[in-house]
Amino acid sequence: MGFLDKLFGRKGDRQTVRAKEDEAIADIACPHGSLVPHWDQLGDMGKTDAVSYYTCESCDQRFSGEQGQRLMSEAAERVRVSEEERAQPSEG
Repeated sequence: MGFLDKLFGRKGDRQTVRAKEDEAIADIACPHGSLVPHWDQLGDMGKTDAVSYYTCESCDQRFSGEQGQRLMSEAAERVRVSEEERAQPSEG
């Protein structure tokens, strides 16, 4: 146990604390808000209707073109709702 651990009353092994932090982080579901499109054909690049699949930058999960479009529209809707809530005057 180090000096700062004694000073702040920290108990236990640092590895145990790290494992608990990692476990807490693992419980949070990825919102898949940052999807990267991929195309099978070079000539299709840039065409949103010709995307073969998407990968999430956060969790590296892979989605079909249709799933990716749906996830991106859901993420855009979350942002819109958040902006609308922020624009409303607070009561009180």
